[in-house]
Amino acid sequence: MNSVLDKKIIEELKEEIPLQKIGEVEDVYKCVKWLIEDRYTTGQIISPNGGYVVI
Repeated sequence: MNSVLDKKIIEELKEEIPLQKIGEVEDVYKCVKWLIEDRYTTGQIISPNGGYVVI
């Protein structure tokens, strides 16, 4: 999704994200894996976004 952005734009985005990093496939994988394995969590909206929220 971010492959079309130049390095300067990526760095500016990182500054806006509380965890100061762009999410990677591994980050989403870990969240999905947890949801698949967990048998107790229900009715939640999980957003692996590093704390960055667009309203």
